[in-house]
Amino acid sequence: MQTFNHNSIERFLFDNHGVRGEITRLKTPFEDLIHDDYPDCLKKIMMELAVSSVLVASTLKDGSEIMVQIRGGKDAPLKYALINIRQDLSFYGSCALKDNCAVDNNASIHDLCGQDGILALSVFPQNGVKWQGIVALNNESIGATLEDYFKNSQQLPTRFFISTDLQERQSGGIMLQIIPEVEGNIESLEHLSVLSATLSAKELFTLPLDESLGRLFAHEETKVFGEKEVLFKCICSKSRCENALMQLDPAELKNMAEDPKGTSMTCQHCGKTYTFTQEELASMYRKISQ
Repeated sequence: MQTFNHNSIERFLFDNHGVRGEITRLKTPFEDLIHDDYPDCLKKIMMELAVSSVLVASTLKDGSEIMVQIRGGKDAPLKYALINIRQDLSFYGSCALKDNCAVDNNASIHDLCGQDGILALSVFPQNGVKWQGIVALNNESIGATLEDYFKNSQQLPTRFFISTDLQERQSGGIMLQIIPEVEGNIESLEHLSVLSATLSAKELFTLPLDESLGRLFAHEETKVFGEKEVLFKCICSKSRCENALMQLDPAELKNMAEDPKGTSMTCQHCGKTYTFTQEELASMYRKISQ
């Protein structure tokens, strides 16, 4: 039985085409990203958003971090869904419905986001100024929406092919993007997109990435650049929670410190709960009262 990394991404190029590509497959990160109380439609969006974000982030070369966020429209049930991904391809994210909103498990992205939903891609360069691009959610998938973004905002034709298995909580896909300075790149992108669309979910989820690429582009000369691991890595910690508590109004913190049961805080991204005893809360109150 083959063993391989279920949480990785690999870059590839073609000798005879002005197109670059990335292929990824994720499974383990969804154990933390996907909460059991999410309806199936939100689970699917978060998995596809994570895969898309990993594919996009892997193309950045200057140590940038990115955030890809979906925002529901005024009357839509979705409040937000977001993925933050760092230079090392570790990421975290979360999503939320608006208060008192319930959705069907099979709701589409349009059902969740409404007519005026948007996708925002924010880039935080290691050295430089943050910038953001926004595109309307006029498509039935996150990948197609990102294709619109790259075509209209970046003048960089790009294609996404994403597969998601909700039952097994795994998702993956391919991104193809033209190399601007190479002639004939649009025709090459169209040709390679036809091939990429034939990649089955079974091949993507059960074969090493190299082998999936080999089968998909069997008659093309490709170069691969080695797999990189992708991890879920939350930013939460007990010290962060403590800092947040110490920003409360002193009277509010004092009331919390008078409760023998103490208090707890749950991270919205990974679901981890941090507990603070009455003694810890009293100590915080004394610090901010000095």
